Amino acid sequence: MLVLVPLAKAFTLRGGDIEALLARNRIPLGALTDPEMLVEASACYAAMEDMAETLGDPYFGATVAIETARKGTPGLRDAASRALTLGDFLSRVVVEVSKQVDNVRYSLIVSPDVASLEIKRTIRVSKPSRQLDAVGVAFYVTVIRQGLAGTFDPKDILVTVPTTAGLPPKFLPKQALITSGINGLRISFPPQWLWTPFSLDWDMKKASRGEFAPDGASEATLAYLRSLLADNIAHHDLTLDGFAAICGLHPRRIQRILQANGTSFSQMKEDVRQSVSEDLLSNTTLPISQIALQVGLSGPAALDRAFRRWTGKTPTGFRAESAAERRLTPQATDEEEADHRCPRRQSSSRA
Repeated sequence: MLVLVPLAKAFTLRGGDIEALLARNRIPLGALTDPEMLVEASACYAAMEDMAETLGDPYFGATVAIETARKGTPGLRDAASRALTLGDFLSRVVVEVSKQVDNVRYSLIVSPDVASLEIKRTIRVSKPSRQLDAVGVAFYVTVIRQGLAGTFDPKDILVTVPTTAGLPPKFLPKQALITSGINGLRISFPPQWLWTPFSLDWDMKKASRGEFAPDGASEATLAYLRSLLADNIAHHDLTLDGFAAICGLHPRRIQRILQANGTSFSQMKEDVRQSVSEDLLSNTTLPISQIALQVGLSGPAALDRAFRRWTGKTPTGFRAESAAERRLTPQATDEEEADHRCPRRQSSSRA
């Protein structure tokens, strides 16, 4: 389910009904937030194809994969934050993925002439795998391109995959792509790339690192942590250790910063979850069930319980009150609205 979570979120934001889609493919709604729930891999693959067909976008999976690769994924943050070279990164990826999924096998094969990252599926896909293949190729090629920066040359990479139908045109030169009946994919490149310095700045804003004052009591520091947490609040199992990895800090450092600001990780997560929930209820028409998933809760019932605890109201009641308040608020002139809109865009934060 790891690969399906960002796709489901993007599908929802584009107006797709994720509940109906999961039901069509016999996937429990709770699987999006419960990492321990086992789901048939073929059902996940079918759901990916379903999303693209429903949206009428053959490049849906690849587009989401590229964006995820640029921003980062919690499942590979350790590899990204600790690796110094591409070889180091890919070696860590092989180990980390094997701990998280059992429907694929990763391996790094090196010879004097070529190095290859191989991803082999452990089940045979009987239906079209356009989105599945596109996601794998788009994600890892983007990660390698981003991590190697100026060293990356598309003319030196060769991708072997069952189908390239889901890849956007010009993502790679045609000569860099080979279609084959392999049950998975292979990304080959010059072996010297393995020793090339590799750096991924996933969710780590260099300009914000100075906000971490020695005592951790800065309001800017807390705002930075809340902002990162808001970006990752959809992950149901986000622990302090996982969040610290996202921030590039030791967990105890996070604890000291939060204690200096009179809060804790669990309390900050609760506050951010409430803030994001209220924002989505007030400013979107997303179904309650989809809002629950986006704030890391298992479903409407869980959000209802949490929202009553936070506000004494139901999500539906809060949304109705927000809509009524907007109707009663006098409309600003275009000039006033422009004056207010620009500053908000510059400093907007869900948290």
